[in-house]
Amino acid sequence: MENSVLIADFESANSSQAVSLTACCPLCAQPGAPRLFITRDRVHHTPGTFAIHRCSYCDAHFIQPWLDNDQLTQYYPAAYRRHGPAKSLDKKNYRGYWHRLVLECCYDYPATSSVGTASNIKRTAAWVLSWFMARQVIPYKGQGRILDVGCGAGSYLYRLKQWGWKTYGIEPSPAAAQQARALGLDVQQGTLRDAKYPDSYFDVVRLSNVLEHLPNPREVFAQIRRILKPDGIVYVTVPNTHSLIFWLFREHWFALDAPRHVISYSPKTLRVLCDASGFDIAAMNFSAGPFNCVRSLRYFLNEHENWPVWIRRIRWDHSKLLRRLLRPIFVIVDSCGYGDFLHATLRPK
Repeated sequence: MENSVLIADFESANSSQAVSLTACCPLCAQPGAPRLFITRDRVHHTPGTFAIHRCSYCDAHFIQPWLDNDQLTQYYPAAYRRHGPAKSLDKKNYRGYWHRLVLECCYDYPATSSVGTASNIKRTAAWVLSWFMARQVIPYKGQGRILDVGCGAGSYLYRLKQWGWKTYGIEPSPAAAQQARALGLDVQQGTLRDAKYPDSYFDVVRLSNVLEHLPNPREVFAQIRRILKPDGIVYVTVPNTHSLIFWLFREHWFALDAPRHVISYSPKTLRVLCDASGFDIAAMNFSAGPFNCVRSLRYFLNEHENWPVWIRRIRWDHSKLLRRLLRPIFVIVDSCGYGDFLHATLRPK
């Protein structure tokens, strides 16, 4: 009931604010959020411009004019990267071996013959690698049920199934959901509300780079709270508006991805959402990397003709040397909480 009233208040307040300098926050319904800047779709070049507003209460960054689920559909082209075919799922590749070794040595995953014979030196290396992988690893829960919301073509769900989980997925794209089902996965096409899962059904719910796409996060969190077991865990990854790269590039920030990212989050924004939805944040860490930085730099240079032509023509996002030079810097940025992505572990209150 509270969510319905909040949404109604928000829609009423924003009904005539498409070009206003202030707007009502879609997350907490506070009025008067000032406009920060105007941006556009720099990834897929769909027509139109969008204002980004920032709520002074919850720190949410959101787009105007506001778009609902039906309106957002037109901004997801057929070639949208999360809806593409699943990447190679070969278990025998070198990187996959080390990933599996970390899972077995550090996160209680069942042993396999290929990894079980690893030397003590390799096992020690696995413990070191686990420090870098900690934000991405879901501890094993003995064939527990896991739901991946916005699972795309199912690459990650497929691996989780191989690792012993009972896997379920929700995906709004019909094409991506069909590709996931072709892998033998239990994936429903639609929204979480459409799926109608039983109460207290899942041990883990995962939302990786999904929450920022949802115009109704409080409603989605209420559904997750219902279907999650009392001792369950929610893993959330979102772009971080408290990041160094967003501060540097603003409307040229690659992770802004307007208008598909309707609400962007900082640590404070996520805390407000969790408090309102009955969750505690058990852990939070950050990650960045050269990719977002160099792609944001490219967007910036493309729109600033006062820079020398030879600089603007460099394909910065294809420079492996630049990425390697930046990588150590981002390790420090992450540890200070200014990484481009926020990874949070949530538990029911």
